[in-house]
Amino acid sequence: MNSVLSAIGLALDAVGAVVLVIGLFRPPRGTYAGYAYAPDDAARDTAFAFAGATLLTFGFALQSLTYFGLTVECSAWIDGLASAAALVAGAAYALVAYEITHRRVFDWRRKQGLRDGLEYPPELRRGLWFWRGRRPLRFWRQSDK
Repeated sequence: MNSVLSAIGLALDAVGAVVLVIGLFRPPRGTYAGYAYAPDDAARDTAFAFAGATLLTFGFALQSLTYFGLTVECSAWIDGLASAAALVAGAAYALVAYEITHRRVFDWRRKQGLRDGLEYPPELRRGLWFWRGRRPLRFWRQSDK
């Protein structure tokens, strides 16, 4: 019999580590005029760090509960099922946390730049899926003429 809390914590740690690795290994992009660190780059880095770090923290906290005497002993198939559910829930949390953090940090950094007289178009915000900024459709607009 194993502790189901440790299995769930390990699954959340795995998702958090993958999120941090994806955030670390991304292709470099050129900077936008006037910015040394573009709002989108700052938002991406902050969003990956927040999503990964919160998952790692929660996963390690769940794993450490067994050392404080709080444990739920279950059979191996229940541990596996709970671990799989934690993987799915952790991935869903990572996507939502990434998107919300990315949107808030991007808007904040862009407002700072606008106060300093720098322009950064909002359509250059590159989120994952949910709140992805609109991109100009120049290719299709030019072909309509």
